[in-house]
Amino acid sequence: MKLQRGFTLIEVLVVLVIIAMLVSMAAINTGGDPRKEQLIAEAERLKFFLEAVSDEALFQNKDLGFVVSKSNMTPYSYEDAVDPNNTDPQNTSTDSTAAVVIEKEWVPYQGRFTDVFELASEEMQFNLKVDGQEVIVEYSQEKQKDEEVEPHFFVLSSGEQTVTALEISIDELDFSTTTRGMGVGRYYVDANSNE
Repeated sequence: MKLQRGFTLIEVLVVLVIIAMLVSMAAINTGGDPRKEQLIAEAERLKFFLEAVSDEALFQNKDLGFVVSKSNMTPYSYEDAVDPNNTDPQNTSTDSTAAVVIEKEWVPYQGRFTDVFELASEEMQFNLKVDGQEVIVEYSQEKQKDEEVEPHFFVLSSGEQTVTALEISIDELDFSTTTRGMGVGRYYVDANSNE
């Protein structure tokens, strides 16, 4: 009579437990928080926005400045402003337009590719560093009527940029992204994990 050999019930159960543990570990590692991908996508969108603005400043010969709040970023252009109330006492011309003194001021910029950049989600927020120093940004950009605009960072018509790092984060998430500009050239995206 031949002796039949097979697997015992214990051996089959041990193999099933090992397979179950491997599957559960794989599910934990691949099932990440979808907000991380949203932060990466938002940082890439910001990078392309800043690169388009840099190119536009160069081609349009405009010096641009940006005011940043927790949820958006607004471009401003340094333009000539005519003040009809301010006349030059040295001017003796009879031409009324010649008596107007022209000053420079920051005005909202509406270019071909530029507009207000708003974060895609309400739970996302900006943190700004300029030249390595953290800048405290307001929750909104509401200004008084006569209050002058003071940009946080600049993109100049010469191609130069302020060294900046714009971090996009979500409060309860231990992950953020940073879009940084090194002063000339392009912008770069970094993923920051606090785990």
